Amino acid sequence: MKVSDVRKYLLEENVEIRITPKYINVVNYTEIGHFDSTKVIIYYNGGNALITGSNLYVSKLMDKEILIIGNVCNIELR
Repeated sequence: MKVSDVRKYLLEENVEIRITPKYINVVNYTEIGHFDSTKVIIYYNGGNALITGSNLYVSKLMDKEILIIGNVCNIELR
């Protein structure tokens, strides 16, 4: 792996949303607009993601990264 590849990975600016059966991981968001146990709104450069469901909670929260666990019913990218 080249140093330029590591730098690109560390300084990535595009939003990345990983959806699995157990969690949703959002990397490089700009703001959390709303969060409760049934709805999450996450803003990123160029739009936002609306996540709805039940028993939603944050398992991990870091600068520009959030891990959401719960019963997700819908994910809408706007």
